[in-house]
Parts: sequence; structure tokens; C-alpha cells
Amino acid sequence: MASNQPLAVTPKPLSMMTELSPLVSIYESKNAAVPPSTSAPAPRLILMASWMDAQDVHIAKYITQYQAIYPTSSILLVKFFMKEILFVSMAQKAVQTAISYLRSQIDAGTLSASPTQPEILVHLFSNGGAISMREIYLSFKQTTGGQPFPSHTAVFDSCPGVYSSKNVYNAFLLYGFPQGLKRMIARPFVAMLVLTLWVFFRPLRFLAGEDPLAKSARILNDRRLVRQTNRAYVYGTVDTMVDCRHVDAHAKAAVAKGYDVRREVYERSPHVSHMRTDTERYWKIFTEIWEKAVSTV
Repeated sequence: MASNQPLAVTPKPLSMMTELSPLVSIYESKNAAVPPSTSAPAPRLILMASWMDAQDVHIAKYITQYQAIYPTSSILLVKFFMKEILFVSMAQKAVQTAISYLRSQIDAGTLSASPTQPEILVHLFSNGGAISMREIYLSFKQTTGGQPFPSHTAVFDSCPGVYSSKNVYNAFLLYGFPQGLKRMIARPFVAMLVLTLWVFFRPLRFLAGEDPLAKSARILNDRRLVRQTNRAYVYGTVDTMVDCRHVDAHAKAAVAKGYDVRREVYERSPHVSHMRTDTERYWKIFTEIWEKAVSTV
């Protein structure tokens, strides 16, 4: 006899969030009276810029950890897909919903345009997250008539890198296509795409302009656009998508520009896998950099 019991519906990994657009979602905490699990005041907003083509089930692991550490914080998620790295206009359009939300929070008084201590914690992953944040910094200033993004602190996870045909090939293939037949079929097409990009941004640079990864690296160290109390770089020596030497060079350049920099190098974890390799160490970096930000202002 057939059962009349309704089928159980498995909740989506990001069901705790409200989708503002296909690439932008928000979680607004209802736990205003719950203290954070650390001694420092919680961020009013955590902005997560995910890596390229990140799956919701993986993103959710970070979201739930944010909620556990800072139960009163709102969380703004900005996703990134492969096509955005190829077309600047798509990357610019993708962040507009996030910009609108940020401006609405400033207009409502929830966030300050010029805070006396940071209210926002930015967590960016890989070159996808770096491109998203690059466009947020640029678009925010453009849409506010010259006002830069509010002073904040940031954690750079596995980024930023610079253009390398081998690393770009690995990134497109491993994150763009699932393991198995699809990835095997995609290999020659990805190789052709990477070769085309190399020609476009190297011999034909005078026509193409600055490549997107170099632009991100430059913008993220531009003090006119990026006002930060401090930042941490978390990166690995066995990363096959973003060379640790490139991240290290960016960190050193940031120090030279006057940024307060912390570097955390993982020896055994692959790309954007540092949390999984050593969870306790990872989130300790996260909380310590925030505590330093709000205690030194």
C-alpha cells in the first residue's frame, strides 16, 4: 500500500540566506542579543567573496562557521563564475547588487561610511574573490561620487595570483568541470582558451590592456580605494592554482604600501583548502585579525 507520508525535502545548503540576485545573497542575523564567541565586538557585516564556481555546499561550511563565531553578524555573499574573468562588463554587473545592498545599509545607519573602528570583515578567496572585491572597490567609489569603501579588515585566502598559463589551466579545468568524462573532454578546449588568453594579454597587450589578475593585484594594494586596518594572507606552498610566491610578493608589496599585514603559510593544503587542513588554526587567524582591528583603532 502506498504511503501517504510526504517526501522529506532536503534543505538547500544556503537555505539560511536570502538570494538578492543569482550571484549575491544575504543572511541578516536575528540574534541581536547573543554575544559573539570572542571578547571583541562582532563585525556588523561579513562580506564573503567566494572562489570561482564554488559549490553552495562548500560555501555553506564557511557561512555556518561565521554564524557560530559571530551570531549577531550579517553575512553578504558574492559568488564568482568563470565567464566573469573573461568579460570585465560581466564582473562589473555581477557586483552591483552587493553595492546596492551596502549603500542601503549605510543610508539606513546600520553601517557607517567612515567608521571610527571597522564594522566590516571581508573574506576573499582565490582570484575569483579577488576580482569580485576589485570590482566592489571600484564600483563603490564610482557610485558614491568618490567615497571609497568603508575602512575594514580582510582575510585573503589563496590569493591574489598573477597570470600563469599552467595555473590558469588548472583553475579552469579543476573548478570549471567535474571530475570524469566531462573534464577529459574539456581538456583540449581549456588548453585552447588558455593559449588564447596568453596571446591576448601578452603579445597583444597593447590592444587588450591589463590582464584581469594583474589588475586585481594592483587594485587590492591601492590605498586610495582599499582602506584597511589590517589584513591576513592565508596561502599554501602546494597550491597548483595560485603560486605561493605570487601571494607572498603581493603581501610584501602591501607592507611597502603601509598596510598592516599578517602572513600564514600552510605547507600541505591545496587551493582554498586551508580550513579543512587545520580548522582550528584557520579560524584562529580569522578571529585574531578581527580582534586586532577593533582593538587598535
